[in-house]
Amino acid sequence: MSEITHARVARIAVPVVLSNATVPLLGAVDTAVIGQLGQAAPLGAVGMGAVILATLYWAFGFLRISTSGLAAQAEGAGDLPERSAVLLRALLVAGVAGFGLIGLQGLLFWAAFAAAPASAEVEGLARTYLAIRIWGAPATIALYALTGWLIGVERTKGVLVLQLWQNGLNIVLDLWFVLGLGWGIEGVAVATLIAEVTGLMLAL
Repeated sequence: MSEITHARVARIAVPVVLSNATVPLLGAVDTAVIGQLGQAAPLGAVGMGAVILATLYWAFGFLRISTSGLAAQAEGAGDLPERSAVLLRALLVAGVAGFGLIGLQGLLFWAAFAAAPASAEVEGLARTYLAIRIWGAPATIALYALTGWLIGVERTKGVLVLQLWQNGLNIVLDLWFVLGLGWGIEGVAVATLIAEVTGLMLAL
């Protein structure tokens, strides 16, 4: 095994810390761009929709942690077939979970709005936002598995690149779709969906 040193730990940890630090920028830009429309309902709808999806996705956050640990064990043992198998199993779980959320979206969104009711206008806009964003579920959950695997095999610079790509692309598309093309709440949702799918492609 390679010697564990402060430098080695720093090489692993610093990119992860930086990538996590960029996460709040995503929500801040979404909020700022939608806020430029000068209406309260779209702002509330984006916030509500984002919270609902974040709650659903976080139920599968275990994929990142477990994949990271199992990949690290395989990496340390020099077991390359197992290292690959860990990722493939995690991606299979992510695919089933993501497409399961798409199939159950009607029931899940009904339950979410029943638990946290909003005005008819806000709920209608939030449903529009969610109907677009939910198609990114397989990509988002698969990215949990991929980032966990990259951390486990000490390729944390790749995690930072992924986060910068997704956040940067989402910001550019938000500005273009919402302020440039006037797509409103649909623009924010499509921008995030594209960022998620292309992030998965880059990670793979």
